[in-house]
Amino acid sequence: MRERHRFWQRALRLLSLEIPREALSAFLDGEHSLHQEMWLRSLRKEKQQIDITIPLAEVPFVIIDMETTGFSPQQGDEILAMAAAKTLNGIVKERYFTLVCPEKAIPPHISALTGIQAKDVLHAPRLREALRSFLSFIHGGVMIGYHIGHDLSFLRHFLWKYYRTKWAARFFDMQPMVEMILRCSCPTFDEALQYYEILCQKRHTADGDVEAMAKLWKVLLEELKQRNIETLRDLYAALSMR
Repeated sequence: MRERHRFWQRALRLLSLEIPREALSAFLDGEHSLHQEMWLRSLRKEKQQIDITIPLAEVPFVIIDMETTGFSPQQGDEILAMAAAKTLNGIVKERYFTLVCPEKAIPPHISALTGIQAKDVLHAPRLREALRSFLSFIHGGVMIGYHIGHDLSFLRHFLWKYYRTKWAARFFDMQPMVEMILRCSCPTFDEALQYYEILCQKRHTADGDVEAMAKLWKVLLEELKQRNIETLRDLYAALSMR
């Protein structure tokens, strides 16, 4: 398991340093409008629009988390909940949360872990609808999360499935940041929370985990500042040295 985490850390670091621009493709099922096309084009260009020389305190970071029915969207696993928090200089400015009605029944062990039951998602939007509002909310920010590779794998899969376009926004994983600062292994979110004495009252819920990650991110920003890591460029450089 730890080797798998290391692999994703390296892969995510390389992807975050240089994500190529992708061509805009047509929508599935003939759904297409000028508004949607403009939105997708802006999504495609987000990586280039953010100046990596501005201070981290001025960068709009968006913390994201998803609850899913498993680990592989390619194998049919689905998104059950999505949450996000817009932050500036470690302060939460706006929050987003939605449950998602899946196509298949929720596995019992997932309900036990997340607390999400079939009755909870009965009137929730389907993913195609929920994904639009989620992407509109996170638009314009740098994505961040703990083990964010899991969330991005689902986001990429369904973004391609529904919109035939690819993810091109900047992102960071909190885990390698924590390990860089602590200079020791910290493979789980729970270990990071325990070290920094951060309480997560609704663990394994998308909004609860985002709330805890927001507290962690505020601490990490201060830790980075103390190490003279003050811009996105500095952060990229520091992480590339690990």
